[in-house]
Amino acid sequence: MSYYTYMNRNQIKSALINCAKTHNLSLSELAAEAGISPSTITGFVNDAKTRADHILSMRTIGKLTKRFPDLSTFLQLAEPAQELQEVRFLGLIDLTNKWQIVPLDPGSKGSIMCKNFGQEFVAFGVKSHHPLYEKRVYFCEPDTISDEKLFKDYIARLVVVDSDKGKHMGYFLQDTNGKWYTSSVPVYPEYEHHEKLVDLEVINWIMPVDWIQP
Repeated sequence: MSYYTYMNRNQIKSALINCAKTHNLSLSELAAEAGISPSTITGFVNDAKTRADHILSMRTIGKLTKRFPDLSTFLQLAEPAQELQEVRFLGLIDLTNKWQIVPLDPGSKGSIMCKNFGQEFVAFGVKSHHPLYEKRVYFCEPDTISDEKLFKDYIARLVVVDSDKGKHMGYFLQDTNGKWYTSSVPVYPEYEHHEKLVDLEVINWIMPVDWIQP
């Protein structure tokens, strides 16, 4: 039996509302996009008399999640709407080009919903079609760190860095000559899988990554 069978009406309502908001659609438009009668969704969310005692069928939920895959995430979060927050994307990480931060693709969504932790975040997606990476999201607090005296506190941390080479993500490291650079792994060159990404001559600021959504 599916996990969704055990969810209560309010959990499913919240997931539908948040999914519609993320895609800038009304509930009716959300339903129509998935090939479902709009009254099925609006009646369910608004507790219409004809649907007050019924939950959405698995067939209906299946059609919705096929058209809007992120609805599955909202259903799994199973949080009331007020316990979710909208986080805006600042760019995409190009894994094929030294993890450079590049603009969002035209037509891509500009924000993502996540659990509300009581603080502000910004997000970075991944520019990749690889199934392991394409849905990964990196979350950072929006405050940047520009005081060089504090940089050593973030050695081996995953950060976004703004430098003379542009904006990149990577593990923040310093060589024996005191030069900063980013790496694909949080260790030094003796590690066999170490990949140096970008030498950083002038650092404007760094922004540590707080958490990652796989």
